[in-house]
Amino acid sequence: MANTFKNAAAAVGTSRTDIYTCPSSTAAVIHSVYLSNIDGTNSVDATVEVYDSSGTAYFHIGKTLPVPADSTLVLDKPINLEASDKLTVTASAASDLQCFISVLEIT
Repeated sequence: MANTFKNAAAAVGTSRTDIYTCPSSTAAVIHSVYLSNIDGTNSVDATVEVYDSSGTAYFHIGKTLPVPADSTLVLDKPINLEASDKLTVTASAASDLQCFISVLEIT
């Protein structure tokens, strides 16, 4: 088995934004999720979900999490993904939220 550390990042919009999709024949452990509000004035809410491809459904990791202006919210508990599962994030305001994650892929 090979272990590879990876990062993924995206600007988050007001509809589900795919941050990371676990490749086929791979398992992944997301070690941390950083949600940064780049707006200097307004708070933004973030919703973090995992898409379970085996159940074809989305499940909330965090719903309507407030991220104050000019700050970062860190989710630092592991999230395990199977092949084709994905992590998505939605923001309450466009162009205010960025997401960065650290992932360990296991093949």
